Amino acid sequence: MRLFKLVFAAAFPVLAFATAQAGQKTVHITTKDGCLLEAFYLAPSSGSYIFLNAHGLGSDKNEWGSFQKELASAGYGYLSLDLRGHGNSSTCGGKKVKYLYFSEADWNRLSLDIEAGAAWLKKRGVSPQKMVFCGASVGANLSLKAASEGAIKPAALVLLSPGLEYAGVKTEDYFTRPRSFRVLSVAAREDGYAWQSVQLLNSEAMKKGLPAHSLEAEGGHGVNMFKTPSVIPAILSWVEEK
Repeated sequence: MRLFKLVFAAAFPVLAFATAQAGQKTVHITTKDGCLLEAFYLAPSSGSYIFLNAHGLGSDKNEWGSFQKELASAGYGYLSLDLRGHGNSSTCGGKKVKYLYFSEADWNRLSLDIEAGAAWLKKRGVSPQKMVFCGASVGANLSLKAASEGAIKPAALVLLSPGLEYAGVKTEDYFTRPRSFRVLSVAAREDGYAWQSVQLLNSEAMKKGLPAHSLEAEGGHGVNMFKTPSVIPAILSWVEEK
């Protein structure tokens, strides 16, 4: 297991609303089961990676504001989704949907949103080898599920505060399968459940001879870890490793 220990003295607040980056567009994507999704899209610089971002439970695409700013500054692109039932993604099959009323089966179908985002990018000429699936909290679990089950395999997967199970979306089986993509798990020690989940997932993966890369951060759960200034640079540095 590769473990980065980061200690920081300063922090900055995660903005409640994302500041639009120059060149950012609001786009709409339809999933194969008929959900209409809204997303923020910024094309990457030539040859750069593009991050497909999936937010946490009850949140929306705006939670990625500080991350999107750093990605844009470094020449990366992004597609930040409003998952179905969240934000402005409120219609599936012509009917209104809200995450508050989702069953476990409904939650597990949200991985189709990430698969649809990847297909949308591929149609626009983005190679899967330039895609990074990035998810926070339940979005991390869903990103792992989408990468494992979907037809499009990203180059890498960044899991912010994954759990063994969130809203009925489980990770262990997906995490311990042979895979073509690299995985980085990021968690804060004070975020007990996510931290323990990462330790267990890494241990089980290594028992099967699979690589387990992890980053210890501070700042709490999911995108709140971006309060620690060096977390984003550390993630981007890992993504660029060959």
